[in-house]
Amino acid sequence: MRSLVRRSGPPLLIAAALTGCVSDAGLYANVKPIKPSADTLSQTVGAGADGAWPAPDWVKRYRDPQLDELVAEALQNNPDLQIARARVGAAQAQLEQFSSLTGLTGTAGATVSKARLPQPVDAANVSVGGQQIPVQLFSDPVVSPAALFAGLSYQLDLWGKNAALTRSLLSTRDATRIDAEQARLTLTVALVSLYCELDRAIAMQDILRQKQQAAERVDAVLRERGARGLDNAYDAADATLKQSRLASQQALNDERIKLTELQLGVLTGRGAERGLSLRRPQLAAAADAPMPAQLPVDLLGRRPDIVAARLRAEAALANVDATRAQFYPDVNLVAFAGLTALTPAALFTRAAMTGSVGPAISLPVFDRTRLRAQLGGDYANVDAAVSLYNKTIDEALGEVARQLTSLRTVDTLAVEQTRAVQAASRIVAIAEERHRRGIGMQKDVTLADLSLLDERAQQVDLQGRRRLLQVALVGALGGGFDERKVAGAPISHFQPAFFSHARITDTHFD
Repeated sequence: MRSLVRRSGPPLLIAAALTGCVSDAGLYANVKPIKPSADTLSQTVGAGADGAWPAPDWVKRYRDPQLDELVAEALQNNPDLQIARARVGAAQAQLEQFSSLTGLTGTAGATVSKARLPQPVDAANVSVGGQQIPVQLFSDPVVSPAALFAGLSYQLDLWGKNAALTRSLLSTRDATRIDAEQARLTLTVALVSLYCELDRAIAMQDILRQKQQAAERVDAVLRERGARGLDNAYDAADATLKQSRLASQQALNDERIKLTELQLGVLTGRGAERGLSLRRPQLAAAADAPMPAQLPVDLLGRRPDIVAARLRAEAALANVDATRAQFYPDVNLVAFAGLTALTPAALFTRAAMTGSVGPAISLPVFDRTRLRAQLGGDYANVDAAVSLYNKTIDEALGEVARQLTSLRTVDTLAVEQTRAVQAASRIVAIAEERHRRGIGMQKDVTLADLSLLDERAQQVDLQGRRRLLQVALVGALGGGFDERKVAGAPISHFQPAFFSHARITDTHFD
């Protein structure tokens, strides 16, 4: 009979363990990640694109030392970047904290206390010749128990729960690292855009001043002619109205300059009034570069927001693996050794030694409903993370397409505006020639100058808009970011033990 028990014992334990497992039938992710093809933006980018990606130091192509200084100050002092760096530190600390709780862990301690032991009546009395003789269990019920102990525990992690949670925390930490790169890119693009806006506003200020001077000349001529009775008061009043409007435009443009300078100061992290000390921008013209080859495919690794979204999807998938591992029996090795005695004096004796060693097995027998609900929630989180990943890709590709479309529109408008400026210049030349010959008035020359200045103002506005679109396109292409060259440890999904982009499309999606 005993041999039968010994033979049937292990199978019974295995059967009990398998009975305690939880089924994940019917639980899976519903959203699949998208993977753009090479011709996704073929109609917008065009055929034969073989250009390079923006360089990490793309700001230097404007050859403006003041702009380089502002960017360096912002990257050093801006609070948004400081917040992003702090989040990286918090994620790293969380990863290290979890790592310290897995694998082999130990504990040690010592206790000493004062206690009174119970004195039960008749508990140890003996009967001799029919007489009850009382016996005291303890000569003194007040004792000082003491203990000195140490324990070890080793998590076998047979089903990979800890490994999956480690992958999840690694992906989350790397996502915060990439978030810091995204914050850096966003800050740089915003600062350069504001700097270009400042340059455009100052150029517009020059034109408005020239228009104001020309309007004053027209007003003086009309007043003189009105005083002589050569013109009526209508023309003089109209000229005064136009002067007032120009003054309002100048005031608004001056406000625009001041607000832009203040915002630049805020972005540097050195206070708003840092921008009030700026000199006039000296931006060099930056030529357009051809679009990179395989743009839709390679953009996945060139945009920090896409890489961060992918890492969070991988972290969500790792959480699914961790939850599924809890469906199976958890086996740990536990060891305990120590000294225990009722008095400190007896603590360091052979009789005080105690200890135990063996496996600790837990079965999720009563956790089936909870674990299935947790797994369902994890799959829902995967759907949300992958949907965000897909949305980020769509928005990134759409942003590139929009910037390219707007750039081409501005180029068309710029060509037409150049023709308009040339035509206005010819009109000024004709008016000056007519005035020189005495068959035209000075007022006509000044009015022609005003028309020319209006056209030049439109040209300056288009040039400024084009520069802003160039900066926005650089940002849409990732601003020189490359996940293979991120400072620090390599991004986790490049290691074979961790998820890659292909890992998102594995059997988790049924």
